[in-house]
Amino acid sequence: MALTTRREAVGLQLFADVLQLSGNAQIRVTGSSMLPSVRPGDILLVQRECMNGLAPGDIAVFTRDERLFAHRVVRRGAGAIPYLVTCGDALPEQDQPVHSDELLGRVASIIRGARRIDPSATFLDRTGSVLLRHSVFFTKCVLWLFGRARSFRELSECLTQ
Repeated sequence: MALTTRREAVGLQLFADVLQLSGNAQIRVTGSSMLPSVRPGDILLVQRECMNGLAPGDIAVFTRDERLFAHRVVRRGAGAIPYLVTCGDALPEQDQPVHSDELLGRVASIIRGARRIDPSATFLDRTGSVLLRHSVFFTKCVLWLFGRARSFRELSECLTQ
């Protein structure tokens, strides 16, 4: 487990506080566990949500071990204590159950460049996820391609301003 820096811990607390107070917050993605639906550099628009407001297919935002996660809900747990089972789209294994004290909200939309994207997984996203789960090489290639596309987009935006 990677240790969280003081700056990351403060950033996480600030994000959680803004979300709690206003009901909405934005955060930039740094990881690749949700490829291809969510890419590094995307901005997630997160809405505060309780456990009952999430359904399979939604992207839950939660904290664990002083880290922030945005993973897709696979199923809801039944029983006396409600929980969610989540998994990163590009990950082979499901997360430990997410309980209400860890849950911050759900991703309402994704901002990629100038576009606003629905966080629901498309058929192509689901197909790409299967490939990413089983190939580190393919994952590295996809990350490289997305990085090149983002660099090109940012360069062209700078040139037009």
